[in-house]
Amino acid sequence: MLNHRTKSRSATIIKAAFCTATFTCLIAPVSSQGPTLQPIQVMQMKSVSGVYLSPDGKKLAFTRTSPRLAEDRPGTAYNHLYLMDVDSGVERLLIGGKRGVSGLAFSPDGDSITLRHRGEGDAHNEIWQLPLNGEEMTKLTETPHGVGNYRWRPDGGAIAYTVKDPSPPARAKARAAGFQQIVKDEDYDHVSLWLWDRETGDSERLTETVTVTSFEWEPGGKHLAAAIAPRNLVDDSYMFVRLHLVVPAENKVELLVENPGKLGSYAWSEDGQTLAYLSAADVRDPHAGMLYRVSIGSEAGQPLNPSLRGMYHQVEWTSSAGQVSILAALSEGVETSLVNVDPGSGEMRSLVEGDDLAFRSFVRGAGQIYAIASRADHGNELYRLRQDGKHQRLTFSNPWLEKIKLGVQETRRFESVGDVEIEGLLIYPVGYEEGKRYPLVILAHGGPESHFSDGWNTNYSAPGQVLAGRGYFAWYPNYRASTGYGVEFAKMDHGDPMGTEFDDHLAAIAQFAEAGIVDPDRVGVIGGSYGGYTAAWAATAKSEHFAAAVSFVPFVDIRTKWYTSDIPWEFYFVHYEEKWPHEQAGFLADHSPLTYAANCRTPLLLLGGTADPRVHPSQPHMLYRAVQMATKTPVRYVQYPGEGHGNRSNTNQYDYLLRGLRWLGYYLREGDHRMDPPPPLDLDYADWYATKR
Repeated sequence: MLNHRTKSRSATIIKAAFCTATFTCLIAPVSSQGPTLQPIQVMQMKSVSGVYLSPDGKKLAFTRTSPRLAEDRPGTAYNHLYLMDVDSGVERLLIGGKRGVSGLAFSPDGDSITLRHRGEGDAHNEIWQLPLNGEEMTKLTETPHGVGNYRWRPDGGAIAYTVKDPSPPARAKARAAGFQQIVKDEDYDHVSLWLWDRETGDSERLTETVTVTSFEWEPGGKHLAAAIAPRNLVDDSYMFVRLHLVVPAENKVELLVENPGKLGSYAWSEDGQTLAYLSAADVRDPHAGMLYRVSIGSEAGQPLNPSLRGMYHQVEWTSSAGQVSILAALSEGVETSLVNVDPGSGEMRSLVEGDDLAFRSFVRGAGQIYAIASRADHGNELYRLRQDGKHQRLTFSNPWLEKIKLGVQETRRFESVGDVEIEGLLIYPVGYEEGKRYPLVILAHGGPESHFSDGWNTNYSAPGQVLAGRGYFAWYPNYRASTGYGVEFAKMDHGDPMGTEFDDHLAAIAQFAEAGIVDPDRVGVIGGSYGGYTAAWAATAKSEHFAAAVSFVPFVDIRTKWYTSDIPWEFYFVHYEEKWPHEQAGFLADHSPLTYAANCRTPLLLLGGTADPRVHPSQPHMLYRAVQMATKTPVRYVQYPGEGHGNRSNTNQYDYLLRGLRWLGYYLREGDHRMDPPPPLDLDYADWYATKR
């Protein structure tokens, strides 16, 4: 039996009940009169991306992404800076236009906002300060090699910062002369931690021969916690980063705790003696979502919720009425919440009434908590969390969205193979009619160490609400091996990729078909990375179940993917039982879509970047050639020059969005169209051109 939970999302979604033999009463939206979400509007959406609270708690700085459109050169969205008075809620733009901001912080005195900026004549980024009294922005630091990430010492007298080491002189000279070769896994420069002294203006190196990936001052400013990896490689930042203690006055760097495997957020207690941190439970744990605490000198971390069926995302220490606790963002399946965790017992207490927000991050200070969160009817916005547990929305980045008809989003649960409960989010077609069957599109997340939360989930690579507006059910499944359900659940793909986890997708199709709401002959799948692997597997090994597939940056042959990726050790420890490909070649072949290319009867659209370090471009190319040569099934391969593991450029994002939607719409229309020739090569970009003012 498939269970569901329905939430009221906005005045634009009116609901009426109906019942079927399989489900208890379901909820459906009214007619589709009114505009639905269009692809160009997905590209035009703004969202709050960062929030910063002044030391006195009276001012909020926040950033809002502003998309580039036709009038701009292709590239990533701008990140604009705003200031909000906490009492009045009035916001004003501080830095906007054709530029973005990064590396933001309030100065400890609260009189200015500092940011990372490369000014005219600067050879690299420095820290600049923007006074809040209206004066011009001025450069604060003058460092030897520039500034990457930085943190103010709490007393305001110094700044700790990281920067990439300069290349050795001989190598730098060779590169300047045009020698641009790369020596794989060796040709890197470390990221070192430095200390800039405000009084003298001098910088002192704190680390060398290691790479510092993040760091935090303890409240007294005597020492820092730093996440340190042995090499400046992506794999090391995943699997080999460890928490260290850095004491500038003693020129000391020492291991603080041997956290196993992946490392997440961490924060100091107010006395500077204890660190709360998020870590994997063991080296095979795919997510850094378990909460630990460690005291200086204790060497071993203490788990606070070892049996948690969920995961933490962010931690901060807080105190109220003399009671010290750890404030944390928590995911339990599709639901997220903010909780206080007792640092001794691990007991949790929720701080927010209801569960209609999907929290991204939070800040706290002066007795207040502010969070970035989304809902099913809007993207990331700024919220104030009140003492009574209620929340107040402070920003409205896309007021036009209130006039858009959206599909109802519901939480669904059902028992899959092995009596494992699977949860996901189902978006109804706008204008759903009882008794009518609709096409279904499965939107498979990547990772698989990831999950969908019950908030806004529509973007260029997962167009759920656009599909709903076009008459599709959109299913966002948290299949087994997803995070948010505890360590055991997250490991369920280990040694069994595309095994029982893929059965979860087939079980969902069967459940929806049995309920009479989905046409099982009109099912499509779209996904990127591991989700692309899912889509490629659906089109080949499980082709009989799918009428269309869109596979973005997929790996299709695990053996060669493993050897050509930038995360081979992560593969080794986390997903494949600590065995190398040569030790399990047959097993890996059996779980690779390329092996089943000749079975492909699902029209397959493959897409990917030419500069992808995670999934080599040869992966989708191999499957394209294999299907093309072995079958008559429609297949197309689209390459995006210069893009990596996902599209960063706005034009490439829009192209992907349009191509995926057209492919699904073309092959999921009524009737059997599996062998129809592909849709036209060129797309209609008229809506894009129309955004040019």
